[in-house]
Amino acid sequence: MRHHVVALTLALMAPLSAWSESLELIGRFGWQSESFVGVSGIEVSADGREFISVADRGWWLEGQFIREGEKITGVQIRRLEAIIGQDGLPVAARRVGDWSDAEGLAIAPDGTAWVTFERWAHVWWFEKPYSRANWVKDHPTFYDHADNWQLEAAAIHPDGTVYVFSEKPLIEGFPIYRLGEDRLWTIDGYLPERDVFAIVGADFDADGTLYLLERKLVVGLWWQSRIRRVRLTEDVDDTLWTSERGEYGNLEGISVWRDDKGLRLTLVADNNGGESEPTEFVEFRLTD
Repeated sequence: MRHHVVALTLALMAPLSAWSESLELIGRFGWQSESFVGVSGIEVSADGREFISVADRGWWLEGQFIREGEKITGVQIRRLEAIIGQDGLPVAARRVGDWSDAEGLAIAPDGTAWVTFERWAHVWWFEKPYSRANWVKDHPTFYDHADNWQLEAAAIHPDGTVYVFSEKPLIEGFPIYRLGEDRLWTIDGYLPERDVFAIVGADFDADGTLYLLERKLVVGLWWQSRIRRVRLTEDVDDTLWTSERGEYGNLEGISVWRDDKGLRLTLVADNNGGESEPTEFVEFRLTD
């Protein structure tokens, strides 16, 4: 892995608009299923047809999108299995302390998967999805985040470097946790919090641009989401899209991929275990 020297500080990260692109909505699809709840992290295949995700209660979910043209019109479940911990037991069986609260997912080209867990804040890696978890030493500040505001997002840079992000910032801002070659976490700087939005998803484009999915709960009634774009090695940070209040549900996962027309973003909404809230997939295209 090559290490990036990241010099992001609150002073440097003033909002800058280095790009002129915007996001165009392709479509949204609400999916009702009794098989699982709380889909939070997602990775979409290079052709946009398949996905793997993790859910709040400690499950892997693999599925296939049914599309009409570019739009998702259906979902087929291909595999549903419990996440297996370091001890070989399913984390879904241990709700005490929310050991099972899987939130962020990143999968490397070689199939290695990284999952962040909230509440009991830690990161596990898997030789491949569905395999047994492997231990990674925690960063000391993992324990400094408030309960239910801990590690929410994971992303792998094109050079193979693993990053994770917390839902809420520390005093300095959102820590940019980077995993070194020694398998130890370091903080490569901080991203500023803006307008009380929290980081809930992250993914890199092939050129190393980081796309962050953020959200906030407005007056305890409406979810509001936005997509933020950052260059970790430059003082570039802009907002591509912000939803209206209540326009979407609890969007928590983001996956960036490309088709023959350019960059695509697939988002997934956590249904929070509510029967009245569907698991929703929302897709955008980056346009000039």
